[in-house]
Amino acid sequence: MGVMSSDPIWRILIGDQIELEKKEPEHMVKKIVLFIEDLTEKQMLLILLGITFGLRLYAVLMAKGISYDGAGYGFMARDFLRHDFAKGLSSALHPLYPFLIYLVSPDASHVEIAGRFISLFFGTITFIPVFYLVKEVAGQKGAILSGLFYSIHPYLVTYSGMVLSEATYWGLLALSVYFFWTALKGKRIFGMIASGGFLALAYLTRPEAIGYLFILLIWLIFYGGIKKEWFRRIVLMGGVFLPFFIISVPYLIHIHRETGQWLITKKGVAIQTQLLNRVEGKDGQLTEKVVEDPKSVVKNSNIPTIAKNIFQYIPFTTYHYLRAYHFALWLFLFFGLIRVRQKEMQEELFLASIVLFHLFSLSTFTGSTIRFSVPIIPISLFWAGAGVLEIRKYLSKWNIGKPENWVVFLLILSILIQLPQSLRPERRHRVDQKNVGLWLKENTPKDSIIMSNSPIEAFYAEREFIVLPIGLPMSGIPGKSYREIIQFAKQKGIYYILVNNHTHEFNPDFKESIQPKDLKEFYKYREKDGNIISVYKVIY
Repeated sequence: MGVMSSDPIWRILIGDQIELEKKEPEHMVKKIVLFIEDLTEKQMLLILLGITFGLRLYAVLMAKGISYDGAGYGFMARDFLRHDFAKGLSSALHPLYPFLIYLVSPDASHVEIAGRFISLFFGTITFIPVFYLVKEVAGQKGAILSGLFYSIHPYLVTYSGMVLSEATYWGLLALSVYFFWTALKGKRIFGMIASGGFLALAYLTRPEAIGYLFILLIWLIFYGGIKKEWFRRIVLMGGVFLPFFIISVPYLIHIHRETGQWLITKKGVAIQTQLLNRVEGKDGQLTEKVVEDPKSVVKNSNIPTIAKNIFQYIPFTTYHYLRAYHFALWLFLFFGLIRVRQKEMQEELFLASIVLFHLFSLSTFTGSTIRFSVPIIPISLFWAGAGVLEIRKYLSKWNIGKPENWVVFLLILSILIQLPQSLRPERRHRVDQKNVGLWLKENTPKDSIIMSNSPIEAFYAEREFIVLPIGLPMSGIPGKSYREIIQFAKQKGIYYILVNNHTHEFNPDFKESIQPKDLKEFYKYREKDGNIISVYKVIY
C-alpha cells in the first residue's frame, strides 16, 4: 500500500517552516507540537491505529444494550448456530453479518459479544484502506489528518461497538473502493477481482451496496478516455462483475423464491414494488393485494415516482449526511470542498461519485437518518483532512502569525468536542429491557415463546420471539383485535406476552382488554423512569 516516509511527522503535516522557540513559556499547543514533531509517519500510523482500536474497544466494553435490529441479527445468528439456516435466511435482514457472528460465537449466550467484536474488528481495520485511499488522493498530509478524524469520529466509534452491520458494511465497502481505484490506475485485474468480491460481501451485509457496482462499471468505461484499450476495459469489467455475480446471485435467487420478484432485498418489499412497478391504489398507496401477493403485480415503469421521491427527499438525505459527518468537522469539510486543486481531480471525482450516488439512491426510498449515512463517512473524511491543510494556507495568506499553531488549536478543539460523544455508552436506555430479559432467562422454560412489540427482552432471555400483531390498520390492512391476538397467540404456542409503555402506540386497547381467563400477570418490572414492563402468561 505504499512505502512509509521517515520524515518527521510534524513536517509532513505543516511543512518545513515551523520554528518553535523552546525557551519561551510552553502552552498546551506547543507541548503537543513538541511531542509529535519527531514522530515518523509509521509511528504516527501506529499511534492512530491504537487510538482507533482503544476507543472502539471502550465502546464495546461500556455498551449497555442492543437495538431492535441488533436483536434481529442476534436471532439470525442463533438460528445459524442451531443449523436452522432456512429460518435464519427467512429474515429480511441481510445474512453476512449474522453469519460472521455464527462463525465466531461459541454458543447462543455469546452472540452479543461476538457481534460487538466483529464490529470492533471491521471498525478498526477500516482505518488502513481509508488512510491509503486518501493518500492516493490528497497525499500523506491529508491521509494522516483524515486518519485522525476516523479514529475519534463519534458515530464511527459508537457503531464500531454495536451489534449492527454498519461497521462491517463500511469496512467491506472501503476495501472495495480502495482496491478498485488502485487497480484502475494500475490496470491490474487482481485488484478488480478483490474489489468485486469485497463489494459482493458488502451487498450481503447491506442491500444498498449493489448500486455501487454500476458506479464502478461506469468509471471503467470512461476513465482515461472512452475510445482507448477496450479489450483491457472489458477484461477489467469482468474482473469486477464476475466475483460480484458469483458471490451475490445465490442470495438474489433466494429473495426471488421467497417474494416472487427480482428484488435486491426483502426489506421494504412493498416500497420496492411500488418504485419498480406502477401499482393501482387509492392516493398512490400500495394495495393490500400487492402486500399479500407480490407475484400479482403487473410490470410498468414508474420513473416519475422515483424522480418525485428524489426531489422530495434529497434535502433530507443531504441534511442527515451532514449530521453524520459531525458539526465539529463542518469547517474543515467546507474548506476541503472550496480549496484550490493542485492536480487532476479524477481521484476526488471518484470519491464524490460514491457519495453522490449514496445521496440520490437513498432519496428514491426515504428521507434517510444519521444511521443510513454513517457508512459513507469514512471515505468522505478526505475532504476534512484536505480542509485542514487549506485552512493553514489561508492563514498564511492572511499573514496571521504562526498559522500552524492555530491549525493545531482548531484540531484540538474539534477533538475535544467529539470525544465526549465518542465515550458515551451505547443504549443506556435499554438497561431495563436487558434486566427483564435476563430475569426471564432464569425464570421461564427454555422452549418458551415470547410475544411483544419489542424483541430485546426475548433476545436477552434467549427465547424465541414473535412480534405482537398490530392493532391499528396499516397500509389498508385491518388491525387485529384483542380477541384475534389471543387466538393468534394460542395458535402459535405463545407462553408469554410482554407489554411495555410503547405497546399502546400500535395496540391502544390491548392492555385495557386483558381478561383473567386469557392472561395472568407473571412478572412486573418498574423502569428507572417509572414506566412498567409487564409479562403475562397465556392461559390455555
